[in-house]
Amino acid sequence: MSDLDKINSKTQQVNKVEKCESLDEGTFAFLNWMNCKSFVGDNYELDPPLILRDIKLPKPTQVKLYDRYLRHGVIVDIIDSVPQCKNCRSDDCSHVGFAICLLQLIEREGLCSMDELTK
Repeated sequence: MSDLDKINSKTQQVNKVEKCESLDEGTFAFLNWMNCKSFVGDNYELDPPLILRDIKLPKPTQVKLYDRYLRHGVIVDIIDSVPQCKNCRSDDCSHVGFAICLLQLIEREGLCSMDELTK
């Protein structure tokens, strides 16, 4: 494989991550993350655009995500059951959409720990 082929291959891999901006895109990112059932540390079988890093259960007050497009962590605060993204300073971005879906899953399933969530 030539150097040009290697560069093109890496560029295609980087371009694979799509930018998420809206609540709906956050919902789709959550579903994509949920489909990655082969969690092994930070390695995923698929490449979800948003990845859950941490959430304190059973009463979540903050969701820590990793945005692969932005290439850094994002914090969503939960205040009176309302998510607010500290990164976007918004309540209608993709990070909030992901957090809303996550909170609904936790409430519906009665999850109490990160281990239960990532099974």
